Amino acid sequence: MKKILVILPKSVVGGFVMEGFANGFELNKCRVIRKMVDELTSEELEKFKPDMILGYGYSFLADENCTQIIKTSDCKNIVCYFADEPEKEYLLGNKTNLYNELKKIKPRVFIWDKDFSNEFKNSIYLPLAVNSKKYMTDFSGYKYSISFVGSPLGDICQKILCELVTVFKNKLNIFADEKIFSQSLNEIKTKGLLDEGDLEIYSNCRHEFIEKEEELAKIYNSSKINLNITLQGKSSINYRVFEVLASGGFLLTDERADLGKYFEISKHLETYKNTDDLIDKINFYLNNLNIAQKMAQLGKFEVIENHTFSARARIILENISL
Repeated sequence: MKKILVILPKSVVGGFVMEGFANGFELNKCRVIRKMVDELTSEELEKFKPDMILGYGYSFLADENCTQIIKTSDCKNIVCYFADEPEKEYLLGNKTNLYNELKKIKPRVFIWDKDFSNEFKNSIYLPLAVNSKKYMTDFSGYKYSISFVGSPLGDICQKILCELVTVFKNKLNIFADEKIFSQSLNEIKTKGLLDEGDLEIYSNCRHEFIEKEEELAKIYNSSKINLNITLQGKSSINYRVFEVLASGGFLLTDERADLGKYFEISKHLETYKNTDDLIDKINFYLNNLNIAQKMAQLGKFEVIENHTFSARARIILENISL
């Protein structure tokens, strides 16, 4: 039985992804232990003797203690999975010696967006997936009209959300961290994106940010429309796509080059190309919920069948030759 050490990051989404891979390796009959990046000890690593160490991007290698512990181990298979833009992984403090340390460790890189593959030697494109069991929930009726889960920061995201507030008013629901939402509110006010009345409506759109996958599933499942605004990568699909579909929620996401490779547009999910198109499609699906419901169910079946972390973990095992 192969032994895998999965190092969990402190970020919420990163934790979802790494926990998903941990579960996926277990389903592939591996023995897995999980450790937070700041909790790994030399004694534990020596006792476990993993055949492979998997971490989230380079973030775990930016932790000096974690890096030193890994360097002292006999494990030859250090694997990094990137689910965000690579350069963002270096925004973790002034780690001037990080590149030199990486040269010594020589990690193997798997990355969710193939357009970043050329930034790493011998990297492998591996799309995101989902632990579908975490998102299994029964439909008990609609609670929200339009839901957006995530960070409402950045010009693109804020302009879209402000347009939706202007058109749909209090039908928009934003699930975001209080501090980040407050920042977005101040930025929108400074940019003059909303008048005083709509700014008040926007301020009332916020709901508590959810950090448990089971609770997120209930939000996605009870929303008539789940809006996705991809803010990272160039062509590939972010984690939100997989988790919304796994929940049996209807997804309306921005167009991405790779979407059509894994899902059938207007069958498993729907896309929008610009804000006008988004508003038109929101109006259509709010008035045709039966079509949205059917699409959501087909999307759910597609994810469960073809986009699980078990399947993705198998690809890593095959490429690392464990």
